[in-house]
Amino acid sequence: MDIGVTVMIHDDTDFAQAFAEARDAGFSHGQVTIFVPGITADEVREIALAAHTAKFHVDAVGCYMNPLRPDEPSPQETTRMDWKTVAENMGMLNGVERIVCWSGTLGKTLGTPNLLNQENSTFNNLYIALSGLFEQVRGLPIQIVLEPYSAHVLSDAASCVRMAKKFPSGALKVVLDAPNILSVKEFTQWDARVEEFVRQVTPAVGLVHLKDVSRGDGGHRVFLPPGQGALDYGRYLRAVAQHAPDVPVILENVRGGDEMRAAREFIESTLKEHGL
Repeated sequence: MDIGVTVMIHDDTDFAQAFAEARDAGFSHGQVTIFVPGITADEVREIALAAHTAKFHVDAVGCYMNPLRPDEPSPQETTRMDWKTVAENMGMLNGVERIVCWSGTLGKTLGTPNLLNQENSTFNNLYIALSGLFEQVRGLPIQIVLEPYSAHVLSDAASCVRMAKKFPSGALKVVLDAPNILSVKEFTQWDARVEEFVRQVTPAVGLVHLKDVSRGDGGHRVFLPPGQGALDYGRYLRAVAQHAPDVPVILENVRGGDEMRAAREFIESTLKEHGL
């Protein structure tokens, strides 16, 4: 299992330094996630040049707008216009085709529950919204990869697979990010739920994100770097290796070179320990 890492790009990020930091931590590929409101084609070009200079291969680009509220800044401050700019220009990043965004919510924040998200009409509206995104970039080799979340329209394996099947060409896939779909109420069954999710969502998977999760004092999930939470990571990695062996695997929730390096060493030692 060849592990990549997420490189995060903000308004004030030194692009060259960001990729150099990932390389110094032992990574040669991963996802570039862009948090730059009003990003321009020139800025995408500068990011591409920095990645190329660092010899960092881009597996996917993250532009986390909300397809159901596309003109409102998402928690990552990006909108449909930012997504379109990135999608139209990201081919400069070694020809990458995957662009990652949220799986759609009517909630006003990332985690705000909204019962309408589970209505069939909302699912259909998400399909219409995604079809509209493809129409905006018609002719470009784009694969939209949706990141599911427990409070979103795509909140479990069944909804992920159902949406992917509506795009039979394979143009739409989902991120296998098990901690995102876990419920605090299921805390004692988390590891079993992770295995079940990995097994069931496999047909729709276009990318794997690895992070950890724990239950915070306030009864909420807390997302953490791999190995610092409550998951049995050997069990998780075995399920990923068995069911999703052919898609890029990317570390998430790591900030800075030291966290990147520590997470990589943890994953590598866990893989070795379990013969993976």
